[in-house]
Amino acid sequence: MGKKRLADAEARLRRFQEAIASGVDRVALVDVINEAQRERTAARAELEGAPAPNLLTDAEVYAMVDSLGDVGAALSGAKADSLANLYTGIDLQIRYEPAENVADVSVRLD
Repeated sequence: MGKKRLADAEARLRRFQEAIASGVDRVALVDVINEAQRERTAARAELEGAPAPNLLTDAEVYAMVDSLGDVGAALSGAKADSLANLYTGIDLQIRYEPAENVADVSVRLD
């Protein structure tokens, strides 16, 4: 069962990559690509006998952000040293790929 799930997820990811290469707006495919990647990761973990990683859904991330209140207002009035402490505290990491105009952003909320 795991091999089929893995093959299906990888096939979907290839189709999405081909669609992007042919000109489809990559933003339109973000949700389905993320879901296929989650399924591929879970299938690989199942095949390797490891527990599936605890990945958050988009809804869970939105709920976490919403619970913080008006983050934009809080950040717009913050001093640079306070922001630096915040970014360090959440382990904010951003990697920008200028050729693709894409930023990979990660945070760790302990």
